[in-house]
Amino acid sequence: MTAPSTETIATLATEAAECELCGTARYSDLLATGWDFEYATSRQEFRIVRCSACGLVYLADRPVAEALPIIYPSNYYSFDESTRENRLVKAVRDRLERRKAATYTGLLGPGPREVLDVGCGDGRLLDILRGGGGESWTLSGVEIGATAAAHAREKGYEVVHGDFETLDLKSWRERFDLILMHQVLEHTRSPRQAVQKVLSLLKPGGVFSIETPDTVSWDFALFRGRYWGGYHIPRHFYLFNKNNLSSLLRQEGFEIIRGRSILSPVFWIHSVHNYLVDHPRLVGLGQFAHYQNPLLLAGATAIDLAQISVASRSSNMQVLARRKGTPP
Repeated sequence: MTAPSTETIATLATEAAECELCGTARYSDLLATGWDFEYATSRQEFRIVRCSACGLVYLADRPVAEALPIIYPSNYYSFDESTRENRLVKAVRDRLERRKAATYTGLLGPGPREVLDVGCGDGRLLDILRGGGGESWTLSGVEIGATAAAHAREKGYEVVHGDFETLDLKSWRERFDLILMHQVLEHTRSPRQAVQKVLSLLKPGGVFSIETPDTVSWDFALFRGRYWGGYHIPRHFYLFNKNNLSSLLRQEGFEIIRGRSILSPVFWIHSVHNYLVDHPRLVGLGQFAHYQNPLLLAGATAIDLAQISVASRSSNMQVLARRKGTPP
């Protein structure tokens, strides 16, 4: 996260959005307004709305595609995550990710498998999977950041640089046994088309793992009027809950394996950070509300564990789905 400037850094061209599930903007209720609290790429205010018909939350006036290089600056966290993580934070996070790798191994079974990580960054998750899946897994990625994609390639992965939504990936049709889309679906301009594209790249019976923010959570309820970290203004275009995400997946030919809440301490920290930098007298404290701060992460993790234990919810979810059909 970057301390904001007192001047407007950029005025972004925007386009109107509609509910991706209902295909209409008529049922939208205004939830919040806010600017780019985290990276200060722009000080203009954006509107966040919720469809009263299906509950989908989305950015009503989102930046146009040409603005992507602005709203994803060179210091964006996922572009070099492997090299910037606090060691203690990395150790804990890697342990959690290794558990997920074991789940994937159980779902896919033994033997060679083709795996694609959409939004692979510099290959951090692929590194975990390489350890969990062994040498029999072929690991590939798609990454929008050129430098991050290059770093992932240096590790030996097949990585295509570009926007997953617009890339021509027909040569990969029905190639993969597992596709991961972790903290990516919310960034897409059309989640429905992104899900359709994933379906086309999976083998029949292949597994789709989605991790994305969940708007049914304590921190969303507390901060939704402006500061909720899950808004990630102006980069998160669509925000789901378990019900409407599962509905979308079923509509597009998937069967749900499992949906569950997973830890999301970062959004608690981002929410506090956003509040601080939005107040001139407190802006200097914003630098301490950083997602790599081990003490803050420990406290936020304790709150999130309580939320999951007591209410079976958090502001982050994982949904595992399978493409219908018999594996070849």
